[in-house]
Amino acid sequence: MRQGTKKFIASAIAVGTAGMALPVLATGTAYATGDKCDKAHIKYSLDGGKTWTDDGRMDHALVTKIQVKVEGKVKDGCDYAVSLASYDAEGPTWATSGKQTFLGWSTAKLNKQHETATLEVPAPKCFGQVDLYGNGKKYDGKENPLPLYPHDKFPTDLITAWNGGKACQPPTDEGTKTPPPSGSPSTSKPPTDDGTKTPPPSGSPSTSKPPTDEGTKTPPPSGSPSTSKPADDKTPPPTTTAPAPGGGDTTPPTGSPEVPPVSEVASASLAETGGNDNGAIMIGVAAGALLIGGAGVLVWNRRRNAGGTPA
Repeated sequence: MRQGTKKFIASAIAVGTAGMALPVLATGTAYATGDKCDKAHIKYSLDGGKTWTDDGRMDHALVTKIQVKVEGKVKDGCDYAVSLASYDAEGPTWATSGKQTFLGWSTAKLNKQHETATLEVPAPKCFGQVDLYGNGKKYDGKENPLPLYPHDKFPTDLITAWNGGKACQPPTDEGTKTPPPSGSPSTSKPPTDDGTKTPPPSGSPSTSKPPTDEGTKTPPPSGSPSTSKPADDKTPPPTTTAPAPGGGDTTPPTGSPEVPPVSEVASASLAETGGNDNGAIMIGVAAGALLIGGAGVLVWNRRRNAGGTPA
């Protein structure tokens, strides 16, 4: 075989190999990035899963065991934390809640494989607050701040909340009173002796009050200063409305069902222009085979036209 023909065949093989490699390299770059996780829509149930809602307040009832679920299509690899927390408070509303005391916390991670969860916390003893929110943080005054009206509107990422309850009743001790010991002096009032009083002796000075002389009083002389208050002094002072404790906006925080993801990027997937199987590799092999086959045919035609025979 002539030297020129050998060089041509070597060049053809190199081109075919490159044709095989290019599709494979292009396939490998398709795995470099993944889809970004979007916010998720969270619904909750207060009746054991019979009905579901996404209302931003749940003040109509105190429920401390709540079912939650993620709505819609969730991308693979995207996680969403949902938490429930309860607090004792000093008043039945957000504006009167005062100093809050952390009672308990429950959290769960929702994703494509686990779309529902049940959260439960201790109930407030008297006045209280319960928050359902979309992150995995514990707002207990140690790891993260406690809720405090009006500035510390924690937790963040609020889904829904409850404020309410009744004042604690002081303990009664009527049934535990010890009776006084026998023979102790009585504290009851002595009976009156109005009916047994002896009339004073005759001729003694009377202790009865003299008759009033209101009807015979001489009016003060004209022009003397009057001691009665003028009518204008009886006008009551204007009433003033005391500000709400703590000041600020008394509107309670209202939640939103949209919560952010815990993970930023979903599982990596191929780009739209790529594939997720061996199709691109097969195309590369076929392209290389065609180039090599074409080079062989070209060499054979040249030798036939030159009248030579294979070496």
